[in-house]
Amino acid sequence: MMKTTALCLILCFTGPAGLVYGQEATTWVHSDDKRIVIKNHSGFTSFDIEVRGRIEVSDDDKDIVSMSPDGYLQVRKTVFGSKRTLIIASEEGGLRKEYYEGRTKLPFDPAGKQWMGEILPELVRSTTIGAESRVARFFKKGGTNAVLNEIDLLTSNHVKSKYASLLLKQPINPKEYAKIIDRMSETMDSNFYLAGFLKDNLDKFIKSNEALEAAFRATNNMDSDHYKTEVIKSGLSEKDVSIDAVKIIMKSTGNMDSDHYKTEVLNSLLAQHNLTDEVINEMIITTKTIDSDYYRSVVLNRALEKEGLSEASYQSALESVRSIDSDHYKAEVLRSLVSKPLAQNAQITMIDLTNSIDSDHYCTVVLEEILDRQEMDKIVFDHLLTRAANIESDHYASVVMKDALSRNLNEANLISLLKAAENIESDHYLTEVLVTAAPQVKKSGNPVKDAYRKAASQIESETYYGRALRALEAN
Repeated sequence: MMKTTALCLILCFTGPAGLVYGQEATTWVHSDDKRIVIKNHSGFTSFDIEVRGRIEVSDDDKDIVSMSPDGYLQVRKTVFGSKRTLIIASEEGGLRKEYYEGRTKLPFDPAGKQWMGEILPELVRSTTIGAESRVARFFKKGGTNAVLNEIDLLTSNHVKSKYASLLLKQPINPKEYAKIIDRMSETMDSNFYLAGFLKDNLDKFIKSNEALEAAFRATNNMDSDHYKTEVIKSGLSEKDVSIDAVKIIMKSTGNMDSDHYKTEVLNSLLAQHNLTDEVINEMIITTKTIDSDYYRSVVLNRALEKEGLSEASYQSALESVRSIDSDHYKAEVLRSLVSKPLAQNAQITMIDLTNSIDSDHYCTVVLEEILDRQEMDKIVFDHLLTRAANIESDHYASVVMKDALSRNLNEANLISLLKAAENIESDHYLTEVLVTAAPQVKKSGNPVKDAYRKAASQIESETYYGRALRALEAN
């Protein structure tokens, strides 16, 4: 049993067929495979309906002309203690129609027939009574547009969804699917029912790029990030979608408030196989709207796994990383960035970005990753050493420099490193760097040895100074 409270539904009447608006009503709805029961109570007025089976109404919606063998309709209305009841049931040979006022059974014609003629047009537009026959009737008379026009007049999103799904069972040209979706998006104001309609009929919509794009476009009219995500992920799971569809999804994603749902959609998009670099770049740019450092890093790391990214995409990723607050997640994404060769300007930008990392540990992790993964010219190498020399911790500065010395450096790079080492204030760590450099320095020319001695002259401790010089002079 489902209970809902809402402003009075179309099931509340004043007078023969007038509607009550603005009065709070309580409605109970029970629905299963066999029957639908609706109980609507408001003040001294109650309006109860029970429906079973399939019902066909007349062309003027004022009479019931046939029912399936299990068909049954009961309508009961009570106003200030005055009760009227209408019962129509299927029986062998036709329909049994009964009308009661209070407990008194009266001839169906004329009083019962008149009352049914007053209430039935309202009922068929507020419930699914006669829905199949009505959709078939309108479609036969005026095609898809006639059914859509009738759907606009229905009062319930649930009923609109039902009618639209029944419309799709008619012999419709798939080229009309997009038009149906667009109209449903305009006429329905329930995210739940619109999302349900779109997902339930995806098996049809995926047969047409235009229809699938319309389904994604419909999410732009949804307030709920949850239902947007459900529809988009369902569509993306069916096939690789067109680039135009991706752009529509990107627009819808950009309007989401939830970082969680944005991430779900963008990750689903990144699973597509036909994405162009231009589109991936747009997705990377969209990550700047994700406030959560964690979720932003998840999407950026996934995007950076794509092959063949352009320099523009890498630059966009770097710009997105710049506004990540967490040193951990910033370092994580930067390490992903350096897993593939970068152009010189991207390398320099990445090194500069480490200035926004407060943690010397994470700064060192990134600089070492650049040293390990990237082929650098002298300009970039000097830039990295300058950044390392300015790390607040002498320990971490020495770690980066010793890591650089684990490679066979040419003389120009050795001189750059020795000059950068002069900025290390700690005699202990400066000596560690020089002793590590000594084997390569001894094999180099006088300019390198002079740079070594100049760096050593910064050491104040005679013990450490002697150790540095002995390392250079040892056989």
